[in-house]
Amino acid sequence: MYYKIAIYLYFFTMLLSLFLFFRYINVKKNQLDLKTKSIFRDDIKTGDVFLIDWQRANNIFLASLFGNSFMHPSIAVWDNGDLFMIELINYFNDEKYKGFIKIPFNKWYRINKKGLFLHNVLNIKDDEDGEKRKGLGKKILNFYIEYKGKMGEPSGFGRDWIRFWYPSEGYKPIEKFDNIICTEVMTMLLKETGIVKKNKSIESYVPDSFIGMRDFECLEPYDYKEHYLADINEL
Repeated sequence: MYYKIAIYLYFFTMLLSLFLFFRYINVKKNQLDLKTKSIFRDDIKTGDVFLIDWQRANNIFLASLFGNSFMHPSIAVWDNGDLFMIELINYFNDEKYKGFIKIPFNKWYRINKKGLFLHNVLNIKDDEDGEKRKGLGKKILNFYIEYKGKMGEPSGFGRDWIRFWYPSEGYKPIEKFDNIICTEVMTMLLKETGIVKKNKSIESYVPDSFIGMRDFECLEPYDYKEHYLADINEL
């Protein structure tokens, strides 16, 4: 009896692995169909959102599950003439680079340069003098200052992720930060800074939502009309 169960489990595992692998291949094909654009650091503006595909082996399961291999969002902000990325992450188990962090762009790029970058460009209407974007930068930095000490490293995959398949109705800011992931924090930041509408719950958004910001409704004067794979020149 146990022998038969072991055989069934073996074949089930093999079939599931093959299904996930071929689904992952299809996901990567669709991803590489996106246009590519070469950019420099100075082309990046406050409010631009990046997605990273780290291209690691453990991405296969999550990419197959969500139908997308871009898993991690970060938002750009200029502060006193320097470019930073804000994100919820754990780099190297180093306290300096763990939790809700503000990391210099060059450092962020060097850490992640083996990955693929998807760049969502934030457009701001009637902002020829740049004042609206400067105001947005202050809001993003204020959000970071308010929450940076409240969040530890992002939560790993677990059964509680079922919330993304059965999201609650209506928007409510995060109150408990012991079991959150990067997409939830980024969604809350976008809503609390007034870039997008507070029309859906935080767990209504998954990594795929950030490709072209397709599941977000922007508020005036903002919109994310352009996205592409970014070939980043560090200088």
